[in-house]
Amino acid sequence: MTLKSTNQSGNFTIEFAIVGIFFGLLLVFSADLIIKINMKGTLERLSYSMASVVKERTQLFNTNSKNDSANYKLTSDQAIDAYSITVNSLKRTLGSFNENKFGFDIQVFQRSDYGLGNIIPLDHWNSFDEKKIGIACNGGEPKKDLIFQTSWGRSATLYQVTLCYDTMNWFGGLVGKDFSRVSVRSISVGR
Repeated sequence: MTLKSTNQSGNFTIEFAIVGIFFGLLLVFSADLIIKINMKGTLERLSYSMASVVKERTQLFNTNSKNDSANYKLTSDQAIDAYSITVNSLKRTLGSFNENKFGFDIQVFQRSDYGLGNIIPLDHWNSFDEKKIGIACNGGEPKKDLIFQTSWGRSATLYQVTLCYDTMNWFGGLVGKDFSRVSVRSISVGR
């Protein structure tokens, strides 16, 4: 073996190692991304379903009150029921679901001045605050234009459900950052 072929062999080894490291990082990134996209899709479907269920539940089953605005309120029992439905669905859907890595936030909003004024939060229920379980997951306030004045001259009611889940952090662990939290938010506007 000549000196020239030995140097070429060393160069090949170094180049192969660099390509191998890059390919390994690409595989870890892809696997991590696939897990997060799958979780995001699952949470999106469930959050939209819960926003719709809560909207219909508060409008159809809260008819005991003669006060019309009470029909748009969300009771604590209804929020707990929505949380339980969500957790049970995730347990059936995801084999590795961990309730301690899950956060649930539900909020109800209207606008003052018959739907033309500022946003007024009517109800808020958060699993981290109320049940002392899971992760802090805050939905935030929706854009003002999403809550409008109805044809009856009153504010539309907006129901917002936010779901969060902490997934594995494979790629983030390699680059020293935290990319574990997947968060989705769905809204449903009451009639």
